[in-house]
Amino acid sequence: MPKALSYISAIVIFTLIGIFVCYIQYFSFDFPFQDDVTLLEFINTTKNTPWNWSQFFSSLFRVDNDHAIVIPRIITWIDYLIFGQVNFQHLIWLNLCELLIILYLLFRLFKRQQIHLVYFIPVAFMWLQPQYHEVSNWAITGLQHGHVTLFLLISLYLITEDKAYALVWAIVLAYFASFTFGNGFIVFIALAYVYLLQRNWKNALIVGICLLLFFVCYLQIYHMGQAAIFHWNIKHILLSFFGFIGASAVEFPKIGLTLSWFIGLTVVCLFTYYSIDHGKFNLKNKDQGTYLGILTFILFSAGLIALVRSAEQYTIYSRFQLYAALSIIIVYLHVLLHSPKRYHKFLLAGMLCYSIPFYFLSFFNHSIAQQYQKMSFVADRINWKNNQSIQSVSSGFFINARPILQEAENNGIYTLNYPWDNPFQGSNAIPPQPGSMSLQARENIKIMHQKHATWINHYYWLEFQHFPFSTAFTKPWFMILKPIDKMKNCYILPIQFALNGKKNFLNMENYRANHGSIKINHESLKTGNYNLYLWNLDSQGSTARNHLYVLKQMIQVDSSLHTLQLK
Repeated sequence: MPKALSYISAIVIFTLIGIFVCYIQYFSFDFPFQDDVTLLEFINTTKNTPWNWSQFFSSLFRVDNDHAIVIPRIITWIDYLIFGQVNFQHLIWLNLCELLIILYLLFRLFKRQQIHLVYFIPVAFMWLQPQYHEVSNWAITGLQHGHVTLFLLISLYLITEDKAYALVWAIVLAYFASFTFGNGFIVFIALAYVYLLQRNWKNALIVGICLLLFFVCYLQIYHMGQAAIFHWNIKHILLSFFGFIGASAVEFPKIGLTLSWFIGLTVVCLFTYYSIDHGKFNLKNKDQGTYLGILTFILFSAGLIALVRSAEQYTIYSRFQLYAALSIIIVYLHVLLHSPKRYHKFLLAGMLCYSIPFYFLSFFNHSIAQQYQKMSFVADRINWKNNQSIQSVSSGFFINARPILQEAENNGIYTLNYPWDNPFQGSNAIPPQPGSMSLQARENIKIMHQKHATWINHYYWLEFQHFPFSTAFTKPWFMILKPIDKMKNCYILPIQFALNGKKNFLNMENYRANHGSIKINHESLKTGNYNLYLWNLDSQGSTARNHLYVLKQMIQVDSSLHTLQLK
């Protein structure tokens, strides 16, 4: 192929990398979201005086919600030792580096096939997108799934390249993966499967024994968590299993769910076919062995997730869609490996027809959620500073997280300062222009069933059909709740705008629609009457930033009766 095509391909790939890096940087924020507080809880134990090694290792290896998260805790501890405080944005940047290293390892596997760089472009489109934003932009899930995937690829790369001490290092990495997240032990299964296909019975037996040793150790510290629920609903399990594998397809409107099941079934069939082919005819094909090892890990992970997370309904989580993107990539590289070169251009064209729309739809569908999440973090930095409150999580979760955050602040481990301006000080209340904004309250009550408890997640939505200002993506709008009786408990909440239709967006309308809602976890508010104001963080000029646009309506919260009324 022409040399110019190589340069063009490289430019495209590095451009996609640059966009991905800027995207993560723009939406990342230093805030402990949900399970991130378990990392702070561990760092709190390191402040004990005198130092207690027994308590340190007990906390390090403690199982939380069915997972041993030793590696994420160690990384967080190192960040604390280096910088003097935990910074969750640092952890997100580390996750970003891991994802780029994984892309580099996939490129190393691609290079072994000795085909032109242009064929790697679909891999970059599939990998460098925000569908799995819970991994790329959430500290603890990135430390978990990113490290497990990284350990998997390195270990398979070592054993298929016949590197010195490859088996030893692969087993060490498998142990690391096992103490990173709940599905990490499947790295052992992937290694053993590759050795079985190669008829290397000795190494397969060694890996199997190491896996048994891991379970012997793990069961000594394991206790049942809340997330995993075993209900043998075969329909939910099978649909979730195939859906997890093909979950990249859910970005496509109308056909996404059915297409995800079809892709999942296709991946399973190809895996079975190539496993038989490898065992019979291609024992020395190191590329095929590596790809089958990766698919083994993905299929076993999808099966485990479907078994414990699909008890009541078919479900897909963003954090697990990392494996969906990886499954498409591996199948594509695998088919390229086995196809005659005359068919490569057709495979490339077909893959580009899938990956490019998927790439743009992924950004379109998920960027609005990423912005809302960052706005929630900004709001809760202010809420915590003013009244020790966090509104982005349920009141039940906040009750458990609050003492951990307080201890971390008291110990100087983490500080929740104002991110920018304090909107409650020096504010001028003016009526919104143009037009008015009418709110309607909608109550939501969800009964949450878990293994050890049943609890109620109770909250309200304040919905509106017309917003009186611009809803441009660069303008983050918040609602401020100010008590009428001059209490100090003021709150700030992000406004969640609806996603505008694709046709409207292509017709140069705003990405965000002119209607939306505000979520209020009213059980985390103090009892009282609150005036409502609009506040725009990105208004031009410091004076304009402190303008509060007063609304005609108000809310009344009664914490004892668990009610909210809009007046």
